[in-house]
Amino acid sequence: MKKSLAIVLLGATLSACGGGSDHDDAPVAPVTPPVVVTPPVTTPAPDAVTAASQAVAAQAGLSLLAGASADEAVYDVAADIGDTWRITFDNVKKTFSIKVLSTQFGLTDRSGTFTSTTSGSVTTYTGADLNVSVDARTRLLTGNVKVGGKASTVSGTGYAVSDVTKLAGSYVFIGTMRNASNGGSLFNPKGVLKVAADGTAQLCNGGSFNAQGVCSAVSPSLAAENASLTLAKNASGLVIARQGNLDFGVVHVHAGDRGLALFIDRYGVNQENVLRVGTIVAAKQQKIGSELNGSYACATGGGIGGKIDIAGSTATVTNLTSGKSHNETITVNKLGLGTQAVDFDGIAVFKDPADVPADYSMFMPVSSSMAVEFSTDRAYMGMCLKN
Repeated sequence: MKKSLAIVLLGATLSACGGGSDHDDAPVAPVTPPVVVTPPVTTPAPDAVTAASQAVAAQAGLSLLAGASADEAVYDVAADIGDTWRITFDNVKKTFSIKVLSTQFGLTDRSGTFTSTTSGSVTTYTGADLNVSVDARTRLLTGNVKVGGKASTVSGTGYAVSDVTKLAGSYVFIGTMRNASNGGSLFNPKGVLKVAADGTAQLCNGGSFNAQGVCSAVSPSLAAENASLTLAKNASGLVIARQGNLDFGVVHVHAGDRGLALFIDRYGVNQENVLRVGTIVAAKQQKIGSELNGSYACATGGGIGGKIDIAGSTATVTNLTSGKSHNETITVNKLGLGTQAVDFDGIAVFKDPADVPADYSMFMPVSSSMAVEFSTDRAYMGMCLKN
């Protein structure tokens, strides 16, 4: 372009002067092209919940489950009937598969197609006998699934554990157990789980560990019971908790923004050789504050559990089947009721003043995504997704 421009200018000069000039032509100054500055590509910083969850996962050495990719999402879940399943979503083909990793009921794999909707950070997957939601911030999955005619509420994680020793810490837990055959002999364990740096663990049901490390009852109405466990990965990469020579359950690890949480698919035989099944959820023990406020959609026993709206010291509980609501009072960081209530960080107690004293529920936040809820009048825990 510079050469062409110089020729055009020179021809114009010759034409104007009749082909000659008394002056030497001035040299044409070179034209420097403008510098094009490309702005750097910036990635938006993750929100506070995502950043905290990713930090927890990194500190614990967690990695995405095998098979996870840009096209496929993979989650290991504890089913509240007492099973462990792996759910994979192919977001290109719009298909899902459920692989039964551990079952007490002889269940087998199944698959199907799904549709999905996303609202904020939560994606809901809907298919035949499947309705689950995933919070992308924490890679937490919860919802309802049916396999082999068994309806179950499931909860789990998109993460795999590389080193069980990095799970060390103190956790508060609640759970439910029942006979696998008939759902009878309901049991509600609650207390503190302490995981040591060598992969061993102590579960203190009905109590907490005192300054000397002894499992002690926290209330006159509770009898403390200690269980010694070991955590180890099996050949399939699952973390198995064992009590002596017997399996205690499969442990799924969730990286919540409040810290690690453990979803335990609990199963085993009791002293009468009766198979017992259920779920235990353990969350990092810490005080509950105003972060409890909000609206929660809860599922339980493979069906819709209801809606809970929390504001300060009041919970409005709505039965979504009947549409009826009632209010319950909330006491945070306590275990027990009335004069028997004792300090216990990480648990909130809900009480309907119209109910008999023995009826109450416990509510435990797991992360900003989720909380679990147990009521004395139900055989299953509620898994509650925060809206």
